[in-house]
Amino acid sequence: MKPKIYSYYESIQTLPQAEQFARANYWKTSWEKNGWDCVMLNRSHAQASNAYQKFMAKIMKMSFDLPMDYQHVFPQIIARYSRWSALHAAGGGWMSDYDVVNIGFTPHDAVRFETTLNIVSGEPCYLFFATREHCNAVMSKFIQEDFFVDNKLRFESEILGVESKLLDMLNQVRHIEKSDKPKSEVMASLM
Repeated sequence: MKPKIYSYYESIQTLPQAEQFARANYWKTSWEKNGWDCVMLNRSHAQASNAYQKFMAKIMKMSFDLPMDYQHVFPQIIARYSRWSALHAAGGGWMSDYDVVNIGFTPHDAVRFETTLNIVSGEPCYLFFATREHCNAVMSKFIQEDFFVDNKLRFESEILGVESKLLDMLNQVRHIEKSDKPKSEVMASLM
């Protein structure tokens, strides 16, 4: 049985769905080529976590004081943090955003990173490994901590106080950041 890599999808009406599906398909293809079993989680998975209700209560309360610069991306903020609940309900493991192309990161490569919570730090976290227990602790931290400091959204690594140990493997994956082309086109060009 192949090791699993999870991603998280939530339908956000302001995002073009065809583009989101194209990204998800390229994500799946690239990870499967490198020996992974790909599983897309969604809100129903997140809701199965025992931390989800407390987390959503906090997020909804936070929405009343949301800085103006973030009001248009509030659904994406919810999804970014809800995925931890989904991974918790799934039992933990590897998770990446579905705009991450795998260009050589195999399950064999991953084993050495699976001894502790490992996340990309210093930017929005697009790849991480967490056990079910890590996810539970992460959700507790998210419920307790402020997401914003000085009207700026904090990265997951800042909230958790975790430095990335994944730096030496980030050449094996490619997170597609904003570009002039649709992300799915950039992903396709890497495959």
